[in-house]
Amino acid sequence: MIDPFSSATEIAAAIRLRRFSASDVLDLYFERIKKHNPALNAICTLDEAGARSRAREADAALGRGEAWGPLHGVPMTIKDALETAGVRTTGGYPPLSSHVPKKDATAVARLKAAGAVLIGKTNVPPLSADGRADNPIFGRTNNPWNLERTPGGSTGGGAAAVAAGLSAFDVGSDLAASVRVPAHWCGLFGLKPTEGRVPNTGHIPEVPGTPHALRHMNTLGPLARSVDDLAAILKVIAGPDDRDWETAPAPLDDARVVPLSSYRFRWTTRFGDETPSRETTAAITDLANKLSRSGASVENRGPAGFSFEEAWETWGEVVIAERVVTQGEAARERVEKLHASLGDLPVARGAARGARASVADYMVALTRRDRLITALEAFFADCDAWLCPVAYGPAIGHIPFGTAVDVDERKVPYFLATTAFTCPFNLTGHPAVVLPLAMTKEGLPIGVQVVGRRWSEPALLALAKQLSLVTGPFRPPPAFISGAP
Repeated sequence: MIDPFSSATEIAAAIRLRRFSASDVLDLYFERIKKHNPALNAICTLDEAGARSRAREADAALGRGEAWGPLHGVPMTIKDALETAGVRTTGGYPPLSSHVPKKDATAVARLKAAGAVLIGKTNVPPLSADGRADNPIFGRTNNPWNLERTPGGSTGGGAAAVAAGLSAFDVGSDLAASVRVPAHWCGLFGLKPTEGRVPNTGHIPEVPGTPHALRHMNTLGPLARSVDDLAAILKVIAGPDDRDWETAPAPLDDARVVPLSSYRFRWTTRFGDETPSRETTAAITDLANKLSRSGASVENRGPAGFSFEEAWETWGEVVIAERVVTQGEAARERVEKLHASLGDLPVARGAARGARASVADYMVALTRRDRLITALEAFFADCDAWLCPVAYGPAIGHIPFGTAVDVDERKVPYFLATTAFTCPFNLTGHPAVVLPLAMTKEGLPIGVQVVGRRWSEPALLALAKQLSLVTGPFRPPPAFISGAP
C-alpha cells in the first residue's frame, strides 16, 4: 500500500521500480485532498485534469523505458506566489484573483522537467506579506496539528498540505521566515538556500508587469518530509536563469559524508534581547547536550561583532525601500502597522527609514548589510553549523496581523514572534535548514534552525542529514493518519 507520508525521494524510487504507478500515487493524494482539504484549506487551486494527464504520460514514458528525471511522477504543490502556466496564480491578492500565467516560474518549469506532477497551488497571505496564510480570495489555512492554529506564512498552505499528506512536497519563497516558520510550525523539513542560489523568476509579490524591485533577500526553497528531499529538490531548482541574471552558477556537488562527532557546532537561544519559549530553549539545549555527548565540538556562543539589532533594523530598511517601488502606499501603510505593534523596536525604525529612503540612504543600508555578512561569515571560520531557534514557540492562533503573541508569561510583538529568529539570515543571505526537533506539552511541533556559511548547501545538507538521526524523522499529525487515505 502507498504511504501518503513517504518522502518525495521514496515515492520517486518506488515509481521507478514499478512498485506502483504515478497515477496510483496521484489517486491517493486526490482522495486525501477531497477528504481533508475542506478542513485545512491548504490547496486553493486544483488542476486535477492536468495532473491526471501528466501522471498518465509519466507512466507511459516509464513503459517505454524513459525517465524524465529524479522526481518522475512525484505529485507536488506550489505556493500560490509562483506562476504556473495555465493554472491560476493569485498571490492571495484580489486584483490577481483571475490571473492565469502563460509561463511557469523558472523553478516550477525545472521541477516539471525533472518529472514532478503539479497537483495545484497552496494558499498564501496577500502578496506573501504576513505570518499566516489568509487572504480575501480563499480565506484562512489551518494547521493540521491543531485547526485553531495557523500553519504560518507566507508558505502556510504548502506546509499544511505536505504535513497532512496531501502533497509530496511544496516549493515556497522566504523573504523573512516564509519557508522556515511554516516548516517549524507544521513539523516539516525546510530549506532557505543562499540568496542568489535559486532564480526568483515568476515570483509574486511583484505584480506581473511591474519593475523587478525586490532585488535582495528573497529566496525560493522546498518544504518536504526529509533532508534527502530538500537536497534533491534544490539540485533541480538551483542555477542560472536567463530571466534572472542575479542567480549565480554556484556548484552543488555532493559533500563528503563524515560522522556527526567530527562536526563543530555553535548554538544559541538568544538573539539580542530576544529569547524563545522555555520549551523551545529546553529542546535546543537538550539537542546541544546530545551532540556534545556524541563527541562533536559544541559551544554555546554566537557570532562576535554581529548586532542583531542592526540586522533587524537593516532588514526593515532594505525590504521596505524595495517594496515601496511597486507597492507604494500599501507598503507605507504596512510600515504604520509595524509602528503600531512594535513602537520603536529596530525593525520598525528601519522600515520607517526605508519608506522614505533616497537612493543614497538605500546604498548606506546595503553597506551596513555587507558588514553584517562579513561578521557572520567570519563566525563560520571555526564552526560548521549554528543551531538556533526558528521562532519563539509553536504555532500561534489565527490572530490578526499586529496582535501581540503570548509566549510563556510574556506578550511578544507579532512581527517579532514570526520573524525575529529568521530575518537576520535573509539579510545576510546565509542558508538555513529547519529540522523537526520536539513536541510541546500541547502536542505541537518545534523545529531547530541549522545555519551554515554562504554557498555551503551541499555540506550543510549532509550535516543536516546526520543531525536528523538525532532530532528524528518527520511525524505525521495524528488526526490525518487514521482512516487513510
